Amino acid sequence: MQLRRILFPLLPALALWCAPIAHADPLSAMQADAQALNAMAQTWPQLQSAAQSYGQLAPYASAMWAGPGPVVTTPWGYREQCHNTRWDTTTQYLVTGGLNIGGDAEAEAYAIQAVATDFQEQLSQYLVTLAQSGNPQEEALANEILAQKGPLLQSLDTLTALLNTTANQLSDAMGPSTDLQPLPISHWQAGIGDAPNLAQVRYLPGPNDGAPIGWYAGMAPSSIWIRLEDICPTGTASLPILPLKAQVEQAVQQALVDEPSLGQVVQPLESGSTWTAPAIFYGFGGVAIHPARERLVAALAADETGIAGYMAPISGPLSQYNGEVQRILQEVASGDD
Repeated sequence: MQLRRILFPLLPALALWCAPIAHADPLSAMQADAQALNAMAQTWPQLQSAAQSYGQLAPYASAMWAGPGPVVTTPWGYREQCHNTRWDTTTQYLVTGGLNIGGDAEAEAYAIQAVATDFQEQLSQYLVTLAQSGNPQEEALANEILAQKGPLLQSLDTLTALLNTTANQLSDAMGPSTDLQPLPISHWQAGIGDAPNLAQVRYLPGPNDGAPIGWYAGMAPSSIWIRLEDICPTGTASLPILPLKAQVEQAVQQALVDEPSLGQVVQPLESGSTWTAPAIFYGFGGVAIHPARERLVAALAADETGIAGYMAPISGPLSQYNGEVQRILQEVASGDD
């Protein structure tokens, strides 16, 4: 998968280019950051697991699920090319869901960096406020929190370094030695969105009463009255959704509060995933059937497994940093009592 807009290498630079946002109430900012980090510590493993599960897309790359559709024979011996209702109602939405996972992971990576960095900046401002308060109880609280700031900064350094490693892996994947497969379509964009729950996707066959899209092999009857009924198979899909979009959007909104300049980076992601489906075949008659749809699904299945591998090392350090953040806020809450 040739990701068009992987900007992970910008993450450390953004922290240097942009001055920290001065919040009137550092404690409120810390609490907002902590809430966002706690949510992202839950969402990131979900995204990783969803990407890993897309390895199960391989069966959907078959001709039955992604190819040109079935061919049926009429009672008079003529053959009709039917729509592929499995593609129409199921497979194309699984492609969109795969692109959504890529967009979600990219957006949340920006959010993790911005929010995690902002928390420690707001914590520093909060400690200065306590130390200058002249209140012995608040000064004691500042000393207690300072004792925990070392592990916080250490876990932040670990998290940032791993985000940089992930960036390099994704950058290398775009080069000539990539282990990922380029998608066989020229116009696509990954963005924030929900994803189907692959474990619960179902296709429900319907009756044979669908209309054909053409005569197979150019063998059309001389009169349309020869075909008196439509016999193409029909069907619908059940596509349970993993509600990832709202969670990622909330994380991005907090990141934009902390780092407004991220707006120009995440704005394309907020538009959602888009792509242009390959043609079914060149003209009627089943001549030169276009295999791009099958290759598209197969490539996505392989690439999402690789992306899940790139994401995996971040889950542990993110959880550790989030734990340090939540402990500090608990210390603050107990010190205010």
